[in-house]
Amino acid sequence: MRFSTVSLLALPLLATASQQESPLEQAKAQAQYWFDKISSYIPNPNKEHPVEDAAANIAGRTVKTLTLNNWESTIRSSVKPDSATPEEWWILLTGGNKTCFGLCHGVETAFNETAALWTVKPNTPHLALLNCDDQPVLCSSWGAGPPNLWMLQVPAPPAPVDIRIEYLNTTTTSIKTFTDLQSTGSWKQKHIYEGYFHPFDGPLAQFGLAVPVGYFFWVMSVVPSWIFMIGISFISRTIITTPPRQAAAPGTAAPAAGAGRVRVGAPPGDGVKY
Repeated sequence: MRFSTVSLLALPLLATASQQESPLEQAKAQAQYWFDKISSYIPNPNKEHPVEDAAANIAGRTVKTLTLNNWESTIRSSVKPDSATPEEWWILLTGGNKTCFGLCHGVETAFNETAALWTVKPNTPHLALLNCDDQPVLCSSWGAGPPNLWMLQVPAPPAPVDIRIEYLNTTTTSIKTFTDLQSTGSWKQKHIYEGYFHPFDGPLAQFGLAVPVGYFFWVMSVVPSWIFMIGISFISRTIITTPPRQAAAPGTAAPAAGAGRVRVGAPPGDGVKY
């Protein structure tokens, strides 16, 4: 088989053309670039908050970090299906500059140090952290915010979960706050929470609306207020500038298109016949 000179000269051009991306691939790459760029400006409502204090991990006891994806499985996994005794969970709701104004660091440190003390003590509750700066949707779906301590008694399903809430003072909370609550059992005397936002047994959770409502409140808090004002302004202008249609009287035919307007008023001239 013989190759002509033109064929040999065209080989580099064919190789270059085969290496170039098709217009479709270029369009996909451009769209992906802009999608990633826009996504970088959207806050992530489902970030994991790492436990910063190493004291919380001593002797194998860890403070669990709750997220929108794992909170229920983390809590439920501690309960055996045939267990008659509920598992006790203490969940610290904490935050950063957005939800706790930078005041929760001392509370979180005391909580982690308490976890380290309880590693050698039997019959202590399971411990978990929920950071509302990193998990705004989850906190909104619970109707909760920092600094609070949620104390749960979690039995095997379908028994209801008892929740009691202790408000924590950001200036006076210490290790003694948590150890006294646990040793005296005074937290069991608190009122059981039965609100609509109960994460296990509330109406929103029962009908699967807790997370959508959490997203709604998160979007309302993220979107600037001036955008809502612009939307309201456009809607109000549309309503005001649209003239209402007048319905014709019953039995009255509508005027034909192009028909002359009926003259109203005195006839031309002085109105005197000669």
